Amino acid sequence: MNGTTTMTQAAFADLLNSRGGCTPVGLLTRTAPRMLKRGNPNANARVERVTRRNGFIGGSYENIANNAKERRGEERDFEAEPLPWGQHAGRFFIEHKGNLYLKFFPTKSGCKGEDRWEIDGIEVDLTVIKPFLPKARPNKSGTPWRTIALNSIEEITLDGETIALKG
Repeated sequence: MNGTTTMTQAAFADLLNSRGGCTPVGLLTRTAPRMLKRGNPNANARVERVTRRNGFIGGSYENIANNAKERRGEERDFEAEPLPWGQHAGRFFIEHKGNLYLKFFPTKSGCKGEDRWEIDGIEVDLTVIKPFLPKARPNKSGTPWRTIALNSIEEITLDGETIALKG
């Protein structure tokens, strides 16, 4: 199918929950990062990060982490800890306080990517914002994964079809 299909977030969640298996996807997201307030000239502005990235959804975090360890010649002994917040809501989502978060495993291969920053809708260089972003915490498994709020996803490319998500 060519073009873009528009779908509600609820219909999209139902679509994903009706399928199984690990699936490659492309995501276009718009998120408002946590920012340090002290000394930040943009503390009261709308700061957003717009990213396009490829990855997988529907995979088992433990299996993905252990597969990566095996490729590095290490023992498959990683066990995921319980979620620090929310609860699993099927294979694809975590539910927390009435919101759904997509479990996403990013990949670097095959994606030119897009990563831009905006302040009140105007694109700015990362150097303007970087001093006010909190430091990233290391990942215990060495396998990066993200939980992305469903309402932060603008588009998802799945099975060759692009789906635009609306409230």
